[in-house]
Amino acid sequence: MEAVNYKTLTTSRGFTYSYFLGKPSEETIAELDPADPPLPALLFLHGFPTSSRLWRHQVEFFVHRGFVVIVPDLLGFGETSKPTEVECYRSSLVCKDVVEILDAEVLQDVIAIGHDLGSKIVSRLANFYPDRFKAYGFLAAPYYAPRPKSNIEFTSKLTKKMCGYELCGHTVFYSEDGSDKLIENQLDSFFSVLFPSDPKVRVTHVAPIGALRSWLEHGRKAEMGPWIPPKDMEYWRTVISRDGIAGALCWHKGLVSGVNADDDKPIPLELYHVAKPVLFAAATHDYISPAILGIATTNYHCKTSTIRQFNEGHWLMLSAPAELNVALLSWVMDCI
Repeated sequence: MEAVNYKTLTTSRGFTYSYFLGKPSEETIAELDPADPPLPALLFLHGFPTSSRLWRHQVEFFVHRGFVVIVPDLLGFGETSKPTEVECYRSSLVCKDVVEILDAEVLQDVIAIGHDLGSKIVSRLANFYPDRFKAYGFLAAPYYAPRPKSNIEFTSKLTKKMCGYELCGHTVFYSEDGSDKLIENQLDSFFSVLFPSDPKVRVTHVAPIGALRSWLEHGRKAEMGPWIPPKDMEYWRTVISRDGIAGALCWHKGLVSGVNADDDKPIPLELYHVAKPVLFAAATHDYISPAILGIATTNYHCKTSTIRQFNEGHWLMLSAPAELNVALLSWVMDCI
């Protein structure tokens, strides 16, 4: 993902987004059969605490096969603006920003694919802009239906009853005062527990209430996954050291404070279900977004769904790029 392929756009609400725009070479275009239907553009949306660079394996794979790909640094990440007001991160507003980027590039026939927090925005693109997208892909984190009455305490109790431990203790920590400074002062410890070689580390030291704070306060470190690109990890570390992480944490504060729930209220009930094609790439070793729950959610809310299971953890686009890319390509071609 060369710097020359990055562009910037200041949206109507005044935030500057950095985004990667990948287009196939003339040689690749010449090899395409003109009788085939046109290929859709692919929009990839990353999650916390990464950036557009998370998708480097997918970008290279799809551009070389004739696709246009567009990959923003979402608000609070990478080279995009990083406001520290929670209201700025309302899903409806971020979706509007993303659509303005697509408008600037005159992209209409688009398939949106998200991971982690990016899956939340892809979900809301399906709710707020159903006519703008051809299909939706969700990696590890499934389609997230509107929850106008969502309550983090209830969610914590429910998930502990279902799974034996809370699934959102890290979200609670991210919303607490001073969490940004603790993370910034313990970046090596922070990244090691978010990108562990053993995904079960997240069960004991990320998901439960209070676990991540304790991990960081003690400066503990886990062995990191060998699939992490060193240059990308260094970049993410540099961005947080340079700009802080307070902006990125606002995504989680919106979940805890009720801003996200309030933002979901205008969505009509008939749009809670997704009619267009959906892919859920379930990571069977993701212990914070359990595959079994994601599959159930997808089957319930998505009328035309494809489920693919991967024996991987949360970061399957990094740990199993070849397998994932083939599955994505097969599904994308089925959507054309």
